[in-house]
Amino acid sequence: MSRVRATLVTALVGIAALTACPSGNDGPDSGNGTHKADKPVAAPAPKPITKELPQAHITQALLGDGETLPGWSLHGHKSVTEGQYCNGSKDADSAPAGWVRGGDSSYEYHGSTKNMAYVDICLFDSTDHAHNQYTTWKGTETSKQQAPKKPVGDENTLVINPGLSNDAVYGYVRSGKANIRVRIEGGTAGDPSGAQAMLTATLKRLQQLQDGKAATVTAPDEQAAARQ
Repeated sequence: MSRVRATLVTALVGIAALTACPSGNDGPDSGNGTHKADKPVAAPAPKPITKELPQAHITQALLGDGETLPGWSLHGHKSVTEGQYCNGSKDADSAPAGWVRGGDSSYEYHGSTKNMAYVDICLFDSTDHAHNQYTTWKGTETSKQQAPKKPVGDENTLVINPGLSNDAVYGYVRSGKANIRVRIEGGTAGDPSGAQAMLTATLKRLQQLQDGKAATVTAPDEQAAARQ
């Protein structure tokens, strides 16, 4: 009889232990995919600019009123860039090697030209030609260069107070065959977030247009996303 009682007690203890344990569907180590679903899904990598975009697309990619940083508005109109302006030198009298076409725009702050911002888009016939000009654009002041907090494109650099400037931020990005340059002059020393937002928004607009979509990304969108 003692053996029967011992067996019964052992069985009851086993049942109690099983009842106390959480089910396999609720346990932290469940293998049914619960944790996988909780992990954030990585955004797809941006597509590089590989197509020979028409002039109209380059113009549309340039930020307009309400699409650029708060307080800034277009100064004049978006322009078709002449080849020598993509060379990066004020004294250049010819387009850089491989240049295809470009566009540029300028912005004033609260209606005043005391502070100005500029965006340039230059399209090349190959990634090698785009890379060469990107390298020329960003210059050699490595002590003033820093990587953006959220890298964009294939190559990207921010330059704080380039040359003799003490209140400017310049930004450069290359994506495939396209180069983008942003310059914000006046009151931005040490704060590259605005230049990065304009760079990122302009590139994403180019990517949208390359995919046959409307250019809808704005600099305020990118600035808000960077704060998160």
